[in-house]
Amino acid sequence: MTGRGSSLIVDLDGTLSDLAPRVLRYLVARLGDASLAEEIAQESLTALVRCCRNGAPPDSADAFVFAVARRRMGRAVWRRRLWVPIEQAMESRDGRPSPEARSRARIEERRVRAALAKLARRDREAILLVAVGEMTMAEAADLLGVSLSAVKMRVHRARTRLAELLEERHGATAAG
Repeated sequence: MTGRGSSLIVDLDGTLSDLAPRVLRYLVARLGDASLAEEIAQESLTALVRCCRNGAPPDSADAFVFAVARRRMGRAVWRRRLWVPIEQAMESRDGRPSPEARSRARIEERRVRAALAKLARRDREAILLVAVGEMTMAEAADLLGVSLSAVKMRVHRARTRLAELLEERHGATAAG
């Protein structure tokens, strides 16, 4: 939901309710780590609240929150590289799905992530913002600093290539 000026402050709860699941899905898709994604999403939404309460609401709440999330995600990825071994050693296994369900989910996640990784960085970013982050093409174009037609082309290329890669991998897996 895009808001301008004081109208954003009036409907801040609605804006947060709309943005929260979208930015979370985007971050989970980018990071592959739900707890880290939740932390960054919460920080990004909190930044929006602070900005609004300080009397300077952004022109676009979506663009503001996604931009903050992207910056914080970059920092978190860098920090995570240093801490992954420690986090894995301390991770609790209680309340988790069965080993078979976890294995299937990991295989599918790896398959999709591998296909996403083969996309050009620009195309991958565009499709994740639009498909997972639920941004409009115009909002994604604004956030990425490119034209609307450029985002449309990137998303189209990404969808086409992703479908090809997933079909190709699924066919190879089913045949093998």
